[in-house]
Amino acid sequence: MLIPLDPRQWDFSKAAHLLNRAGFGGTPEQIEALRALGFTNAVESLLDAPDDLQLFPKPAWAAPQNLAEMRQSILMMAPEEQAEKKKQQQKNARNEVVELIGWWLTRMRYTPNPAREKMTLFWHGHFATSVAKVKRAYFMWLQNETLRQNAFGNFGKMVKDISRDPAMLIWLDTRQSKKEHPNENFARELMELFTLGIGNYTEKDIQEASRAFTGYRINPFNETFRYAPFQHDDGDKTFFGRTGRFTGDDIVDIIAKQPACASFITKKIWEFFVADDPHPGVLDVLAWNFRQSGGAIRPLMREIFSSAAFYAPDVIRSQIKSPVQWLVQTAKELEIGIPPGPLTVNALRQMGQAPFIPPNVKGWDGGRAWITTSTLLFRYNLSNYAVGNGPMGAQKLRLNGELKGPERQVTPSAQLNLAKIAPPELRDDSRRLVETLSKRLFQETPDARVTGSFVKFIDSKKPDTGDATMRELLHLMMSTPQFQLT
Repeated sequence: MLIPLDPRQWDFSKAAHLLNRAGFGGTPEQIEALRALGFTNAVESLLDAPDDLQLFPKPAWAAPQNLAEMRQSILMMAPEEQAEKKKQQQKNARNEVVELIGWWLTRMRYTPNPAREKMTLFWHGHFATSVAKVKRAYFMWLQNETLRQNAFGNFGKMVKDISRDPAMLIWLDTRQSKKEHPNENFARELMELFTLGIGNYTEKDIQEASRAFTGYRINPFNETFRYAPFQHDDGDKTFFGRTGRFTGDDIVDIIAKQPACASFITKKIWEFFVADDPHPGVLDVLAWNFRQSGGAIRPLMREIFSSAAFYAPDVIRSQIKSPVQWLVQTAKELEIGIPPGPLTVNALRQMGQAPFIPPNVKGWDGGRAWITTSTLLFRYNLSNYAVGNGPMGAQKLRLNGELKGPERQVTPSAQLNLAKIAPPELRDDSRRLVETLSKRLFQETPDARVTGSFVKFIDSKKPDTGDATMRELLHLMMSTPQFQLT
């Protein structure tokens, strides 16, 4: 077990760090409420938060369709009707993707269970699947639910569920794999990206595993997983030195027991939630405990969030916010809503991370890759919108993930409660005002040089400390390197 944090060291800063990393941050009041629970109870409150299903019902279109019947009805149409029907289906598909992205971001913003949504976001990047190839927003929603339901469950079970997931069957071509011609895409990525990492398997293992996943199909009548036994290779397969008539589930069971699997997963989780380049000793402990638990995810996260290493000074505020983290955390800190769909999708694509549209099967690189000259400029521009300084335009989305022009939708500026964010009674006291805003935006007071620049800005505006000046100050603070970190 990792050395746990001394409960006597639990304070506002550490509560903010836990809420930032295990979730998407919060207001000073929410952070203080978490601190008041005490260290152990705070961790448990995030890992065992209440279900939020009633608060976020699925989109109206998120239901299976009889695709076979739909195709037959289209074939009965005249050519011009078919063209019009196809055009309408494409439009609906684009709108559904935009709505799906907004639905999930809104859930991240308002859920009483932020740790589960953060974990779902991690697994989405891990089992990266794109609607650009899948096409159906319903399948992407279905996969999102599968990841959410397994987020803190058993890793092996989640991998088995993902192997049957319709979006994954399309994304990595498993639905086309048959015993005469096994498709190796899923078997390869299963080991390289999902479970073991490069160097921990052979090409022969890929070939044998691909045979085990033959016969996985999607039922065209209800869009569920269907096993086609006559397309499955039921012969003997030799995998990791064992021989048998292995099924796909057997392959997952064998992989999950490999020491390399526990090491690979715990390292990836640590890098997402804590920091890059974890100490080998830390990983050895985590991997050992993960294997002993049979791949239980919740105990692993409890150990990480309870460890002193998670709260080390060089870990707090050391991680560059992902675009999704930036957007949701900003909305929570400023107490505003998620921007309307087209603007949100446009913003996240410009910043480099639109959910359900990862760049490839490896997902997003993250870290320093989030920050470039163009993405940083867009963060500054979006900050300007978020503090209420003006509208923003957004191009429409193509289903393949590209932005469609020249049509643009202009979204009015965000509305925030400046009387609460920057209380009028503090505006004549520049230093107290800056400290209050810093606690909200940074969860700490920056060093004297940075704080001094904010104070100097306010003093230069006096006696005008109205809302326009407060928006300028907020934008200035949100355009600093400190605000890009969590």
